[in-house]
This record gives sequence, C-alpha cells and structure tokens, in this order.
Amino acid sequence: MTATTTSEETTAGGDLPLGQRIVCRALTSELIRLGRVDGPRAGHSAAAVAEGYEKAWQIADRWLPLARERRRAASGSAADHARWDGLVRAVTRPDKKVGNPSFTGLVELVGHTRELLRTLRNTEPSYVPVAEVAAQITEAVQNGKYLAGMSLSPGRIATDLGLPRASVKLALTDLAEENVVELSGTGRARLYGLGHTDRAQQIADWLRELIAAGAYPPGTKLPTRPRLARSFISAEYHVVAAIRILTADGTLICHPGQRPVVRPGHPHAGTKATEISRTFRQLPCPTTPMDLSDTGIREAARVAQSWWRAHLSPHPATLDHHYTQLVAIARHLIARAGTRHNRSRAGDAGHWEDVDPVIARITATATGVAQAGPEHRVWRTACLAAAVIDLLKLTAEAGEATGPRPRHAFR
Repeated sequence: MTATTTSEETTAGGDLPLGQRIVCRALTSELIRLGRVDGPRAGHSAAAVAEGYEKAWQIADRWLPLARERRRAASGSAADHARWDGLVRAVTRPDKKVGNPSFTGLVELVGHTRELLRTLRNTEPSYVPVAEVAAQITEAVQNGKYLAGMSLSPGRIATDLGLPRASVKLALTDLAEENVVELSGTGRARLYGLGHTDRAQQIADWLRELIAAGAYPPGTKLPTRPRLARSFISAEYHVVAAIRILTADGTLICHPGQRPVVRPGHPHAGTKATEISRTFRQLPCPTTPMDLSDTGIREAARVAQSWWRAHLSPHPATLDHHYTQLVAIARHLIARAGTRHNRSRAGDAGHWEDVDPVIARITATATGVAQAGPEHRVWRTACLAAAVIDLLKLTAEAGEATGPRPRHAFR
C-alpha cells in the first residue's frame, strides 16, 4: 500500500444518499487496490509487470462506462469535456497487445487510473457541473461581488462561492474562451465583466485614439509589430489582429511585407491633439516627493507594468497614486525633451523626429487613463509607463551632457 492510500479510506463521507455512498466506497476500495498494483514487488519480473498492467486495466474497465457518462454530461463545458476525454484516453486498453511492458509504463498507467477514480469520486452527485460553476462566477460579476478588473485566484473564488477548486479552474478556462476573464500563466483570472471587448479590439480602439491625438499623422508608418506590442504590453498576435481590424475599416493601409501606414487624408487624424494637450496640463500632480532620477523613473514604470503582466489589481487609491506619479514624471521628461530639443535643433534634428510622436502618445495615454473605467485603468497605466520609458530613452540618448538630473521634485 502506498503512502497516499491511507487517506483514501476517510473521504467517502456518510452524508450522501445510500447509492452515492456505495459508489464512493467502491471507488475508495479500488484506489486502495491500485496502491498495491504499482508497488515495489510489481517490478521484480516482466511477468509481474504484465500482471500489473492487466489489474490496472481491469479496474479502469469497470469504471470507464461511468466516466463516459460523465463526459457526455459535461458537454456544456469545453474544458470539462476535454478533461474527461483525457482521463478516458489515458486508461483505455489499447487494441493491440503491449509488447515488453515496462515498470515505468505501469506506474504511469496506475497514476492515470488513480486520477480517473478520484475524479469520478469527486464528481459524484451533488457535484456542481462546471457549466453551472461558470454561471455562478458570471452571476457574481453581474451582482457586483467581483468588480471588473479584479484579479483573483481559483482558490479565492472557490472559497467565496463554496465550490470545488478543480471545477472553478475548469470554469475559468471556459470563461476565458468567452472573453469574460483573462487567465495568467499562474492561473489567476482577471475579470472583464459584461460588455468586454477582446484585446485586439481594445488595441484597435486605442490606436484610433492615438491617431486622433496626432501620435501617428496621416501617411506615416506605424512602428514595427514588436515595438507596438511593447507599447501596448500585449502579445504580437493581438497587435496583428488589431491591425487587421483597422485595415478593414480603412484607418490603415497595409501592403504585404511593409509596415502599416495611416491612410493619407484620414479625416480624424490629429483632430483631438489640442484638446488632449489642454486636458493633460490640467491633470493633478502628486503631493509627495518623487525620485526623478533615471533609476527612479524606471522603477515607477516597472511597477505599473508588473501589475498588468502579473494580472494584479492594486487598490484604486494605490493605482491613482502611481498614475499621478507617472503623469508628473511624464511632465518632467517632456520639459527635459523640450530643453534638449532647443539645444540640439541644429545638430541632431533627425533624432527629434521620434520624440513628438512619443509625447503625443504620453499625453493621450495619460488623459485616457483619467477617463477610463476600472476595467481598462491598469492596462492603460501600464501603457503610459511604456511610453514614459520610451521618452526617457530618447531624452537620455539626445543629451547626456546637459548636467545632473534632479532627483527630487514635485513636493
């Protein structure tokens, strides 16, 4: 008996109806039997390994009909259906006889069979189907229990709603396919809420705003896809999809092998530049000292981008404070860029062709953060941080000989 089998005897609770209790006890008994199948003695000879394979398949064969029934019942959830497909496939007896079975293969087969039996036991009625779990999460968003933009772990949702964690993880996978949430690599879910548009559409909408702000005048080429992806803190395939949207509606002209171009004569390009510049000047300043060294600026930008990349939702007051700091940093860099622009107008004018679009991007993004809803504020703050870093690099490259930079300001 393996170390894991001792806990199998205590999980078939007595609060279930008689029929369900019998099924749970039978599954627990089979799990205990499996603990003996892949024990050390099974590896003593090829005959013992072959016998172990047969015992594991016999156990799996008895429960595959119930597993297939659960798979049919899971048709309302693509993630749950895929889970049952994988479980059934892993323990189904092959059509052809296994030649020279190995002990390692036996251990794997027993592990898959054990996972199948545990899943069957955990999904005994009154198990909540994954599709219903997804519906409960969606209802919690609708009712305001979870606000759009929040980032939650499956464990937190499972505890809040009294649901199995495994079912919550599968439900979140389904909701991610429906663009209700976005999952990070660690499994955390950022809640979009109702009326959410997908990332490509968000980027397309934001590019239109940047064109209206004068960041990309008519006839100019957009930056390369990698640079756009860094600007929007998004994957390149989202940028590609956004470019397709804007090409289809006539905002961009895109020829094979060339960077997209803002359509010449675009009627809305630059129309909001004056309004955005005026609004930017009216944004609030921080009331506490700030580190305006290059290192301090990079750290402030890093924090804002890390929130978005890690799918974290800081407290609104924390986000507001950090956003205000980025606005102050942006003003400082714009003033520095203006000074250096005047000093290098004669000798380095070509360099400054890159500065004005970045400044337009900063003012539009900072103004956009102030006007954005909770769902988009973390993302747009991260985009503002990316623009700040771009301007920091340009001003540093253009005038490193202009004397020491202030470390503290905006008291």
